[in-house]
Amino acid sequence: MHLQAILFILAKRSAHELLITRFSIYPTPPADNTTTGITEALFDNFKLFANFTSASYCPSNENSTVGSPITCSGTACPLVEANNVTSVIEFGGENDTTVSDIKGYCGIDPVRSLIVVAFAGSGNTIRNYLSDFAFVEIPYTDCNACWVHSGFATGWSERRSIVLAAVSTAILAHPNYSIVVTGHSIGAAVGTLAAVELRSLNYSVDTYTYGSPRVGNEAFADFVTSQAPAQGSNFRMTHVNDPVPQLPPTWIGYQHTSPEYWLSSGNDTTEDYGAQDVVVCEGVGDEGCNAGTGLVPIDGEAHNHYLGLIDVCQGPVSL
Repeated sequence: MHLQAILFILAKRSAHELLITRFSIYPTPPADNTTTGITEALFDNFKLFANFTSASYCPSNENSTVGSPITCSGTACPLVEANNVTSVIEFGGENDTTVSDIKGYCGIDPVRSLIVVAFAGSGNTIRNYLSDFAFVEIPYTDCNACWVHSGFATGWSERRSIVLAAVSTAILAHPNYSIVVTGHSIGAAVGTLAAVELRSLNYSVDTYTYGSPRVGNEAFADFVTSQAPAQGSNFRMTHVNDPVPQLPPTWIGYQHTSPEYWLSSGNDTTEDYGAQDVVVCEGVGDEGCNAGTGLVPIDGEAHNHYLGLIDVCQGPVSL
């Protein structure tokens, strides 16, 4: 079952609600709280961490021994390979028996002095998709009146112990390294929860996410947004009319963190962007930028193209 088919079913189920809310087939112009263009340094970071995220899809980065190089087939992660990134821990993939089968790794980048936790998105197993679309909320007890998506919370809870242990081990060995969490799709949502917990343990953590769905309610989005910059910065990228960042919908209470970095030009498969093409959208629950493009018509291709085909070396989908 492909992402586009599932989104189509969801859109049909929600047709009435879509008509009575601000979802539209006509794009909403960017609001006054937007600026165009980012620094070359930040854009380079977006490209680098897209490579780290792409590597999380690759079967070559499953069940490797500690210290093994992170490698990819084809053009998936040349920047990661050039930096001689090595593995601390890898999780998910073939033979995984968890409910959500969240796939990823923790790696060490000696060139950039980084400890990176990367999470793959939907597509490795049907269980990923089921976690994506379980729109049930559960309380998030670390902040007042916060709740989060139960499927994403389950995904994080199943990887929590090994990720926290890996980061602790890595920071003991490299106390001056910076910590970054990155991910795509459901991996971006799980990565957001991972970063928030790491920050609660007094780590400074930056996040770079690509095509993230909404993770929780407005109180949670405010909570995560307010952590920057003191506890680490949040860099959330969207691509033209990618439908996944428009889910779960706002009419059941979900909201996005701020800011959003929107690749607004080109089409659904455009990958060649520059720093000048990124629109920065400020404000929790901003209704412009990606949200203003509308959930209908559905275009799943935009979800896979983030400065490259981010899931290019994904293995076959299984149960």
